[in-house]
Amino acid sequence: MSHKVMYIREPVLGTIRLSRLQEELLKTVEVQRLSFIHQLGTTFQSYPGAHCMRLAHALGVSHLAGRIAGHLSDRSPEEYNDPTEATRNLVEAAGILHDIGHTPWSHTLEPLYLELTGEDHMDLVADMVTGRTTMPVKGAGKIPGILKKYGINPVDVADLITGRYTKKEFAQQMIFGEVDADMLDYLQRDFHFTGVAFGHIEVDRIISIMAIKKGKLVFLEKGLNAIRDFLLARLQMYSSVYLHRKTRIVDRMLLGAARKSVIELNEIENFMFMTDDEVLSFLEKKSADPWVREMAWRVKYRQGLFSQVFRIDSVTTSESDTHFLNSLRNQNSSPKKIADILTTDISQKAGIDPGYILVDLPIEAVKISEERFQKLDIRFLSERDRMIPLEKIDPPFAEYMMKARPNRSLLTVACAPEYKQQVKKACKEIFESAVEPLFSRK
Repeated sequence: MSHKVMYIREPVLGTIRLSRLQEELLKTVEVQRLSFIHQLGTTFQSYPGAHCMRLAHALGVSHLAGRIAGHLSDRSPEEYNDPTEATRNLVEAAGILHDIGHTPWSHTLEPLYLELTGEDHMDLVADMVTGRTTMPVKGAGKIPGILKKYGINPVDVADLITGRYTKKEFAQQMIFGEVDADMLDYLQRDFHFTGVAFGHIEVDRIISIMAIKKGKLVFLEKGLNAIRDFLLARLQMYSSVYLHRKTRIVDRMLLGAARKSVIELNEIENFMFMTDDEVLSFLEKKSADPWVREMAWRVKYRQGLFSQVFRIDSVTTSESDTHFLNSLRNQNSSPKKIADILTTDISQKAGIDPGYILVDLPIEAVKISEERFQKLDIRFLSERDRMIPLEKIDPPFAEYMMKARPNRSLLTVACAPEYKQQVKKACKEIFESAVEPLFSRK
């Protein structure tokens, strides 16, 4: 009996044909859970269309990884060296599974998992793929068996997802590299669902200029403009979407409520395996803490979302701003402790509960984004079959990208709208006292 081929219609990539491996992995409860995890966390509070779920992204990454593998096997058959299609199966499996360990609300609540375990969601993915951890949901735990059925070592999939795969460097670059299937999917997907008007990337063109040279994934020199557009689009998305000031504020509101419930009150067991709505509904309706319930209500129904009252911006930082930030750094504390100290100071001066004040020092989010911009190990293949790094083929552009930073906040203070005037006055007093030595110099 012939197997019926499964096709999926997808708004970003069009019609996708699934292999039997992809179909079996798609039907697991671990992958299906991604249907209830927002791709962009709480970004829909700023961009109402941003309701894409991570399942669509996982399918997109798997599909693009398969397309890239197919192209490379034709373009560089000797270097690709895989007549059995094992490499294609491997990267397609890694693509569809790479996000199964995401916490609810994607990156928004990931800091809680890090606080609880010392690991990030990629470590959890590796444990689930290899069977070291099983999600506490009926029907879970089938992934390792499915992979083995198709001759795939679960450890290889886990290594690809965590960036530790060493057997074929080009395969690792396809999943976790400078221009990989993950970014090719999420950039165009996030453009589509947020509705931003910039950042078009030519995915078909980028795949068509890929090749393998000395075991590495490289790009044909004639495709330089497509790669430049891709890198600029990534920078723009961090500035306008991923580090959007309202999204950061809502994220911190939800994170604060969840931290109180999960870590301080220990109300939720295995929160990392829940879905977005399960967590938010628990926080709003079942938490024993009234502040947690109120914060969740504000986020869920967009009522009284905190608003910004003070901000030090990376692009317009003045000498006094720098002095103020240095005075905070000199306290030799972590960003979280500095934020807690500043929250207490503002609370006391404003005479309001600290639970209605939010101080954001987005160090980790910025660090992750800026590390990606500084890594430009992108190599091109010349017409003479020589590998040339980006900094040699286009020095001015490479220098610009190395120095470019997304426009974002170094420090933001927000509060419940009903306390805006008190908090703004307190911030002004604290800021002026901190920079006073700067202006009192002779």
